[in-house]
Amino acid sequence: MDVARYLDRINFRGEIKPDIATLTKLHQHHVFHIPFEALDVYYGIPVILNEQHLFCKIVEHRRGGYCYEVNELFARLLQKLGFAVHRISGRLASGNKFGREFEHMALLVEIDRQQWLVDVGYGDFALQPLLITHGHIQNDGHNEYRIQHGVVADGATYWQTGKWNSIKLCFVTDYIFTTTPRSITHFEEMNRWKQTSGESKFRRTAICSIPTQSGRVSLVGNRLIITNNKEKEVQLLHSEISKRVALQRYFNIHFPVDEMTHPGGLANVRQAV
Repeated sequence: MDVARYLDRINFRGEIKPDIATLTKLHQHHVFHIPFEALDVYYGIPVILNEQHLFCKIVEHRRGGYCYEVNELFARLLQKLGFAVHRISGRLASGNKFGREFEHMALLVEIDRQQWLVDVGYGDFALQPLLITHGHIQNDGHNEYRIQHGVVADGATYWQTGKWNSIKLCFVTDYIFTTTPRSITHFEEMNRWKQTSGESKFRRTAICSIPTQSGRVSLVGNRLIITNNKEKEVQLLHSEISKRVALQRYFNIHFPVDEMTHPGGLANVRQAV
């Protein structure tokens, strides 16, 4: 891995130490420069989880990715920089129900005997690491988060991430997770499922999202959603060309127009993954 090029991709400057101050700065630069997106899944382009492929896509071609891609590449960067990092499994929340094991991948970083949840691949989530400690409310400058322990699902006990919802006036769960170290191979099956199953939302809907200093910009299907100081504007995109223009303007993604032919390529995905 070319560490210097990766740091340039996220516009990171300054001294690097394996401490929480550096980790926080790296995390913030990462989420503000590399979008959460699953465009390859939508357009039938295989998602391959090896370092060379991910580096080429995210750093050289200046794309983003979904959890397995951006968190995996970020984990490898952090390891190169001297951090103690583990991949961990998450299960997404839907009301009081939880999804499958390994459907989300996040990172756990250990610093001075403290464990930090690091997740640059979820989308609208914390803009900095969260200390894994029960009940402590943490603020990333935009939202408040709380991590709690003791959620039981299918006989196992999990940690729970919650983000403050100002409408519901409560913390709403994003996902549950354990701190058990995993390898990237544990997530391969779910990576294949997300690319090939008709139940996968990423196959049905083009998704791309990135935070801004005053809010967030998201492309969801044929809608471009711009949130600025909690005010939301929605623009309808009526063609693949208009999507390409929005991707270039708001996300700096130059997606080849000849690849924007959903749902073509599914056979290639199945063969590749």
